[in-house]
Amino acid sequence: MKPRAILFDMDGVVVDSMRFHASAWMQVLGEYGIAMEDIDIYLREGMSGRQSVEDIFREYGRPVPDEARFNELVARKHAIFERNRITLFPCMGEILDHVKTGGLWAALVTGSMRRSVDHVMEGSFLSLFNAVITAEDVSHGKPDPEPYARALEKLGVDPSDALAIENAPMGIRSARGAGVTCYAIETTLPRRYLKEADEIFADHCSLLQHLMSGRMLMGRAR
Repeated sequence: MKPRAILFDMDGVVVDSMRFHASAWMQVLGEYGIAMEDIDIYLREGMSGRQSVEDIFREYGRPVPDEARFNELVARKHAIFERNRITLFPCMGEILDHVKTGGLWAALVTGSMRRSVDHVMEGSFLSLFNAVITAEDVSHGKPDPEPYARALEKLGVDPSDALAIENAPMGIRSARGAGVTCYAIETTLPRRYLKEADEIFADHCSLLQHLMSGRMLMGRAR
C-alpha cells in the first residue's frame, strides 16, 4: 500500500541545518553558563524554541527566562544561525521529485519558526510543499501529535494514508501519536535513539531507493 502523502520534518531531514542550529544554541546558552553538547540539542529537536529553552533551563537548575529575556535569547540565536548557508541533503531533491512525479501530496512539518523556514528554504523550493506547519501554527509542538494532525487536516488525508520522515525521537513520537507511519533517517542521531520509528535508514539515498522500490510499510503506527 502506497501513501497518498509524505510529511517531512525540515531540519535534519530536508535540509542539513541541525549542526548549525546546535552550534548557535550552544553559543547562546553558553552566555548563560550552560555548557551543552550537540547531542543535547539533537535529542530535543522538534520541540518549539520556547519548549526547548524551558526544558534546558530547568534541567540545569536555572530560572526560566521571562518573555523579554526569552525573545532576546531567540533573536541572538537566529542572528548566529542565519550566518550559515543551508543546503539540501544528498538525494533529497530526488526524493521530492519522486513524490511529485508520483502524484503524492507533500507537507513540511517543523518545530522551527516561519522565519527559519524562509531562511533555509528558497521560495520556489518551498512551493513544492502542499502544506507547511511551523511552531507558530500549533499550540503544542512535538512530541505532541498536533503538528502532524494539523498537516493531515490541511491536506485532507487520513493518517493511514500518510508517511512521515523524521530524524529525532520527538518527531517520531509526534507522527506516531497522530497515527502516521514514520520512517527515520540517521542524519543527527544513531539508530539506537530512533527505535520508535517503523523503519530506519542510514541516509537519504537509501531512503530514496526504498521509496522507488514501492515497498511501503503503511498502517503500522499506533
